[in-house]
Amino acid sequence: MSAKKLYVIGNSHMDPIWLWRLREGRSTWLNTCRSVVRMMRKYPFLKFCRSSSACYEWIESCDPALFGEIRQLVEEGRWELVGGWVEQSDTIITSGEILLRQAEYGKRYFREKFGRDVRIGYSVDAFGQNAGLPKLLKTGGFDRYVFMRPMEHEKSMPDLFRWRGDDGSLVTAFRIKQAYCTMPDWTKKEQLFDWIDRLIETGAEYQTFFFGIGDHGGGFFERQIEWLLEAARTRPLEFSTLSHYFDVIEKTELPVVEGELTHHSPGCYSAVGSIKRDLAATERNLLKAEKILLEAPGPDGDADRARLDAAWNRYLFNYFHDIYPGTSIRAAYEQEVRDLTGAANLAATDILEKRLARYGATVKSDFLTEGGVLLWNPLPRPVRAVMSFDTWPDPNKNGRDFNVLRDAAGNLVPLEWLRAAASFGPFGTWGRATAVVDLPASGLRVFAWSYGDAAGKKLGFDRQRAALERFTFPVLADPYDTWGHGAPRLGDTVGSAELTACDEMADGAVASWLRAAYRWKNSTFKLDLIAYAGIPELFIRWSADWREPDETVKISLRTGIPSGTIVSGQALAVLKRRPDENEQPFIDWVVAADKTGTAGFIAGSLHGYDSFGSGELRLTLNRPVHYAEHAPNPPHGDEGYADLGEVIREFWFSAGRPAEELPAIAQERLMEAERFEITAASDGNALYRPEWKIEPPELPVTAQRGGAFRLWNPANRPRGFRLFRDGVERASGELFPNEVREVVLEQE
Repeated sequence: MSAKKLYVIGNSHMDPIWLWRLREGRSTWLNTCRSVVRMMRKYPFLKFCRSSSACYEWIESCDPALFGEIRQLVEEGRWELVGGWVEQSDTIITSGEILLRQAEYGKRYFREKFGRDVRIGYSVDAFGQNAGLPKLLKTGGFDRYVFMRPMEHEKSMPDLFRWRGDDGSLVTAFRIKQAYCTMPDWTKKEQLFDWIDRLIETGAEYQTFFFGIGDHGGGFFERQIEWLLEAARTRPLEFSTLSHYFDVIEKTELPVVEGELTHHSPGCYSAVGSIKRDLAATERNLLKAEKILLEAPGPDGDADRARLDAAWNRYLFNYFHDIYPGTSIRAAYEQEVRDLTGAANLAATDILEKRLARYGATVKSDFLTEGGVLLWNPLPRPVRAVMSFDTWPDPNKNGRDFNVLRDAAGNLVPLEWLRAAASFGPFGTWGRATAVVDLPASGLRVFAWSYGDAAGKKLGFDRQRAALERFTFPVLADPYDTWGHGAPRLGDTVGSAELTACDEMADGAVASWLRAAYRWKNSTFKLDLIAYAGIPELFIRWSADWREPDETVKISLRTGIPSGTIVSGQALAVLKRRPDENEQPFIDWVVAADKTGTAGFIAGSLHGYDSFGSGELRLTLNRPVHYAEHAPNPPHGDEGYADLGEVIREFWFSAGRPAEELPAIAQERLMEAERFEITAASDGNALYRPEWKIEPPELPVTAQRGGAFRLWNPANRPRGFRLFRDGVERASGELFPNEVREVVLEQE
């Protein structure tokens, strides 16, 4: 059907980091917006849309006059605020909590500075759309969404549709045809007219034509504005806002689409693994800092809340779609991204450790004779936690190592000393204190270093050896660029690493540690498998000296489930796929599953896997690629490779757990308990610390701050919940299937 009208959307895509550093990106924000404002003064019919509160914050702080002109154009209805996020985030491997924070911080800024609530979600350059996104958009206050990938040649689907989330929420979405900006080869009027005519002849009844310069900003070419005016005399063009376009299509019948929208760039799931590791750790520290501020605000609570709020706002920038997926140049990662992440992590850990120290100064500790340790559970449900850190086994030179933890009631917990990071200590003895401790919901426990008879039976190595029998390490000849353009999978398997040694490192009642060594060509790696007493999952540490450029290595698990489905975590969603040999994205966990059980991995900073109908599940461990290599342009090699050399990956092997329980289990394994050493009893006053608890404990609480709890029901059935403080029920209700809800408790 020929298009009735082509809505011209003014836009200038601006990547603040990509093939350039942040300084250049910030200058692009300023210079492009100055140019656009100048053009809009000259051509009163022009309209323009721009996303990302980070951009506006920078303009406000650097050029108040320009910011004032933009505000005036917003009031006139010509400059349109879209996106509502801090930055145009990755939307395929980014956690649901981060995407909700993008909306929270971005929308708050737009409300405060412009008095506007942004309804249109906008991430036009992201490399795929996660299955949880429609629910998160609706939860975040969006009912419209603009994207571009996957493109027409990558996925057959309508360009205009209602996107339905797993909770039933609906978002009106449209996929941009061809490009989010005027293509760079449209330097002649005939080329521009030809593209417009093809859209009119072959496109939908209502569609858009994105007009403006990108990827590095620039605004509008004035001569192209004149060409568009000429085209509008004989063609059905209308200079429009996205809001007006959506108002038009909302009146039409649209098809409904469900589930994830992939594939575009599966190489991004694993490129530049170091940034994925660092951001995952920082996210969890920020969440813990929020929780502990709720429990123990203290006299500096307001200052620390403000510091944490600022840290979140700047940290969210790092999920920009050319940062987290690993597609920017090396200098950007080693400078600005490193600094922004480190600053946020420092703010979180400062706040966290200050509160832990404050607990240590006020809890009952008069039973400590030779020091001890405080453990804190950040989750509002009981957990069985691993404590493991390097310290002195015999700090007071008593001639024997501590072998138990003793609480104030005299209860003993076995203590085992594993090999520490360093082979020596300041006073001769040094080790890794390791214990498995049951912690109450949101609870503290204080233990003294002590001696006693709490030893149980040694764990042995049966679990590790059985797992090794199921593991292999296939290597893929990976010919694809950083993004993995055109890659259904990351290459053909060319061999498997050879097992060269297997050593029993430690065996006790708390932990047993088996180390396997492997070789592939010029590369070697160690696989540490650690079993902990009472914890079904095996901890895995893969430490490699990887010397093979363009060869991707995976850990392959023979799941024993040859005809099951692959179930994985998404952005606050759970997704089932059939095994299909393609590289697929996941968040936090992925397992093969059937009626008999599950087998797979819990991994907070690994995001790619492939699978086979034979019951083989392969987790992508390391993908060494050139920084920002984009086919068909061959890299010149100056930037070198990411993830080549010494690399460490840490994750868990899980087997036998019901798939429905895995969101909560993964959260327990990844949101580790915190510890703080106490060397002497304190005379401080007792500190009131509320103890929060969720029932049932299988319901994940993804955030807890300021009396607000974000709850998620990952099941396909309704589930009731109850929230307690100090044993008193404070809230209850029922969550719909797959619902995400924020429950706000009244402040006392």
